[in-house]
Amino acid sequence: MKFKSLLGLSLALLCFAACKKEGPGIEPPVIEKPDPLELLKDSVSYIIDGKQMVLRKSQSRSNSLRNALANVKLDSLVKQKEYTSSDKDSVMFGVGFPFEGEGRNGIDISFLKKYNKNQAQPQTNQTIFFVPKDKLDLFSIGERKFAMDFSRNNSQNGIVFELFGDNYGLQTNGYSSLAYHALLKPELQSQSKFEVTNFQKLKSGKYLLEAKFNASVYRGDGTNIKKIEKGYLRLIINPENLYY
Repeated sequence: MKFKSLLGLSLALLCFAACKKEGPGIEPPVIEKPDPLELLKDSVSYIIDGKQMVLRKSQSRSNSLRNALANVKLDSLVKQKEYTSSDKDSVMFGVGFPFEGEGRNGIDISFLKKYNKNQAQPQTNQTIFFVPKDKLDLFSIGERKFAMDFSRNNSQNGIVFELFGDNYGLQTNGYSSLAYHALLKPELQSQSKFEVTNFQKLKSGKYLLEAKFNASVYRGDGTNIKKIEKGYLRLIINPENLYY
């Protein structure tokens, strides 16, 4: 009986070895875990009037592209009408990102930069609208100033904040009129800072942007000043999308 048992065990081992040699085992499928960075969403947080604001990408407003005349100057004022001139070889380009929270309180954050028209290209069937050839240049790592003369002279590169909801009308730039409103004093933003701290390419080809900031916001004439503090911005930039 002991001999038969050993013989049976030997035959079983031989069959197992033969089956193993006949073909390789089926490898389990490799499941690639999603990059957690790909799951992040656009958001911004900051403190104003002592209140913490945490805002998500607006569902009622879309990202906006901006084109404007660059280096605008007042030539004359005739019958209360302003006549201006500008740099014909340049264009001010910008992208605005709106964020919204409870009670439709929110902020629109715009990145702005002047480009020579040979650094930009008109969009198909839109010869008067220019975007930079290097669409990612606008978001490079580093500090930005606030473009205080945006919508007026359009001579300054940088960032613009425009608030809506309870703080509607507060912004970092001035009123658009060159004749009826004085240029804002740079001291209004002397303690302000906006810095892109991270601009990282993801596996999908999109980019993760992170920035920190603090700023003063006010009416277009520089009155009713409020402070924005401990700001943090996160954006997912898609260079394949016209509106990012």
